[in-house]
Amino acid sequence: MMKYKKEASYYHFLTPSAKIIVLGVMTLVISVGLQLLKSSLSNIFSSFGSSNTSSISSYSTTGIILFIVGIILIAIGIRMHMHLRNSTRIKYIVKKGLFYYAYGNPLHLKEGEKLPALHCINTEVGKYELILSTGVASVEDLQKLSTNISACLNNRYKRYAVTQTRSDLAFNTVSFLIEDVTIDRNLRIKSSIQLKSGDPTRLPIQQGMFIDLTTSGSILVAGKTRSGKTTGIISILLSALSWGRDQYGSEIIIIDPKQAELSRLPYTYTLDHNGEAQGILHAISNFESTIKKRQQILNDLSMESGDAVKWFEIGMHASFLFIDEYVSCRSLFPRKNKDTANYNIDLFDNAIKRIVTMGASAGCFVILSIAEASVESGGLPSMLRSAMSTKILFRPTLPEARLLWDSELLNNLNTGRTFQPGDAWFSSTDGVNDTPCCVHFPIMEFPIYKELGKLIEHYYKIM
Repeated sequence: MMKYKKEASYYHFLTPSAKIIVLGVMTLVISVGLQLLKSSLSNIFSSFGSSNTSSISSYSTTGIILFIVGIILIAIGIRMHMHLRNSTRIKYIVKKGLFYYAYGNPLHLKEGEKLPALHCINTEVGKYELILSTGVASVEDLQKLSTNISACLNNRYKRYAVTQTRSDLAFNTVSFLIEDVTIDRNLRIKSSIQLKSGDPTRLPIQQGMFIDLTTSGSILVAGKTRSGKTTGIISILLSALSWGRDQYGSEIIIIDPKQAELSRLPYTYTLDHNGEAQGILHAISNFESTIKKRQQILNDLSMESGDAVKWFEIGMHASFLFIDEYVSCRSLFPRKNKDTANYNIDLFDNAIKRIVTMGASAGCFVILSIAEASVESGGLPSMLRSAMSTKILFRPTLPEARLLWDSELLNNLNTGRTFQPGDAWFSSTDGVNDTPCCVHFPIMEFPIYKELGKLIEHYYKIM
């Protein structure tokens, strides 16, 4: 059925195998009816003493043939149904839920309007991508269907729901990521070496999900105390550290203005003995200098080759500047005046802005940790919030999420569940995770601070 019809029967929305089974059952019913008709006619002719049984025999023969055909059709239909792909089943379930008049008309289609084309493909175990084409329905209308699609997935697919929605660049299609939300995709890590993925540009989050540094930029991480925020960031750093330092001066710099656990690690920066943050500002300045050096190497290679050379193509490893509790760190710096020309808030802000906006092309990224996604006053400047392309909110709440993402992007998220430490909403401009989705960061079953310190020591000794 290509056009919307209010009078379309339930049969139109069955899978091909189900239609064959229904046809087979109907054929059996007709064959039984013919046999009953044959018996009735035999009795009638017998009561009148008639010997003309040729027409009765024809009913009997036809009934036997239809019975055999019905059995064959049912057998074929059952066999087809047993081998039917889940993607095909989901496709027809959604078609029925969206286009069968008795189930409502969420797209408000008019009689005779062309139905949007619908396809479903299996992307990995427990995950499917449902693709709806635009036409009479706009991209905005299709994006609102995530709840309807999740609602019609029942019976064997009751564990499935839409977790992400995205449109293509030309706005011709809208894709819905459907996955089994009961599958445990957590990474349980017994040794930091397990966080070393097969590619230094991909930082593992959970099974089948990575932060792709080739397409994304700096990372903004928000979360209140005991949300798992620092542990999640450490998993990112351990993954980067496991690859070691490159020959182009890569850096892993940790700044802890609170003088807490992180400040006890080697090669980390905290407050000076006099309570100022001169050392922190100097470390940030040095990190910015490495960006310029690495970019110059890339520029020279690009001139030689006649084409742009990317940092990950020549074996550069990602550099990270991690500022724990960014808002607290920023509050340490005084306002600019004639006495603070070389140490003030403007120098700090400008350096961070330059690193965030210019560093990714040289494989240099900032990780900013904030206690909550607050408004700009006393919080994160809106410019940085917009520029940081990877966003993570631990133990999320909807009010906080709205300060990080556009409200429409949050429609698919399960806001009613109880979140545990390590649970987060995550998005990244990698073409896959542009829409926020729910993830759980690696569960590390070893002393993480001890391991982090050991890997930092090793990182700076091997070059």
